[in-house]
Amino acid sequence: MLGFLRLLLRPLEFTGRGGYFEICKLAWPLIIMGASNTIMQFIDRKFLSSLSTVAVAAALPAGILYFSLFCVFLCTAGFTSAIVAQYHGAGDRKSVLSTVWSGVYFAAASSLIIVFGLPLLGEWLIKLGGHSAELIELENEYYMALIPSGACACAAAPFFSFFSGRGKTLPVAIINIVSCLLNIPLNYVFIFGWGLFPPLEIMGAGLATSICAMFSLVAIVVYFLLQPQNEYPTRSQRDPVWSCVVRLIRYGMPSGIQIALDVGAFTLVTFSIGHLGSLALAAHVIALSINNMFFIPLLGLSEATAILTGQYIGRAKHAIARSVAHRSWRLSALYMTLGGVVYLVFPVMLAEMFGPEHERDQFQSVITMVRWLLAIAFMFNFCDTMKFVYTAALRGAGDTRAVMLISICSAYLLMVPGTLLLIWQFQASVILVWLWLTSVAFIEGVLLVFRFRSGKWRFIRMIKPPEKIARLDEYRFGPVQQ
Repeated sequence: MLGFLRLLLRPLEFTGRGGYFEICKLAWPLIIMGASNTIMQFIDRKFLSSLSTVAVAAALPAGILYFSLFCVFLCTAGFTSAIVAQYHGAGDRKSVLSTVWSGVYFAAASSLIIVFGLPLLGEWLIKLGGHSAELIELENEYYMALIPSGACACAAAPFFSFFSGRGKTLPVAIINIVSCLLNIPLNYVFIFGWGLFPPLEIMGAGLATSICAMFSLVAIVVYFLLQPQNEYPTRSQRDPVWSCVVRLIRYGMPSGIQIALDVGAFTLVTFSIGHLGSLALAAHVIALSINNMFFIPLLGLSEATAILTGQYIGRAKHAIARSVAHRSWRLSALYMTLGGVVYLVFPVMLAEMFGPEHERDQFQSVITMVRWLLAIAFMFNFCDTMKFVYTAALRGAGDTRAVMLISICSAYLLMVPGTLLLIWQFQASVILVWLWLTSVAFIEGVLLVFRFRSGKWRFIRMIKPPEKIARLDEYRFGPVQQ
């Protein structure tokens, strides 16, 4: 055991290429960005909980549904960063810009589909959820108000990818942090009303999010166009390269489908939990909102893993790319362990932050459920570190189809059927449902680790590397897939 710890803590693990320091240098702006998003969502839920328990219960299923419907387009456009990372690692600046602008044209077409195609589809799906009339009305209001934010986020994704794919994560973080800070006063004004603005309640929360998404889009586009033109001619080299669009769809679409189906499965789970009653759904929403305070920063670390993995693959440094994934998992596991200790020590204090003052007696039963759910979240998060970190590493390598298949099988052969069986057949509590979700997360995480350790990702080539690197790569690993 002591020898194993020495191996993990040797200086090379910290200062070498792909070491802890390099990962953290790239990840810390993304982690701060994730933390700011978490704070924004926390305050959003806090404001809504001041209205009523029903309002906070309606926010999560409507928000998840909205994200699950547009995230195919968002994640496909966002996959631009993985391709940019490999081109940046290979030193091909021209292809970096071609990839970004190709992603922009794809995102523009996707935004039109989001604006004109998703409102009616979402309204129909919300009705299928079978919730109470009061919940359905609030879910519809929140969903419709969020639609513009989805279009703006999709349109902004390729521009953000230009910076994040090259490891320039600080400007990405700054713009998103400012957007989140702007969201806080807008939430208060639109939810409760102020001066000439009438109180819009849950619809106001969605409108505030959409306005902030528009701000992020404008800010990143302006910053992108103002880049030094002698290094990257962002204003003149705007023509799409259709081979780049095809590559984005070929490798990015499976990633988008995987996340959409994954989120969609969780949406089904959340709507199903709604049949256990408003109190069970409120406990589910509150536990997830608390968990996001610790969980969402993991997304920043995962994104850094995908970027570094892609860059080192672009340089034909596959051994370093593999080490990046393993080191990132160790960092994320340590972080989630610290978060789990907070769950176990302060569960009541965390839950009471969401309690409406005028419903204290009713809220006590919710607190009891939240205490158990936070204890389970400790185990769930540890399992999810495997899923998110190794998914990110495989995504950076372009092995998105395998990730998609593992995710679909885990979600629709295990998670969804098991949850429906527990709720409809056995009338199980929300606590048992969370235990089942944790078991599925463990199985999925182990499968992704096995896939990464198999090394098949080494033979996937999303880009055509420089001739010297290509010869070296083929010598080491044999012919690669184009």
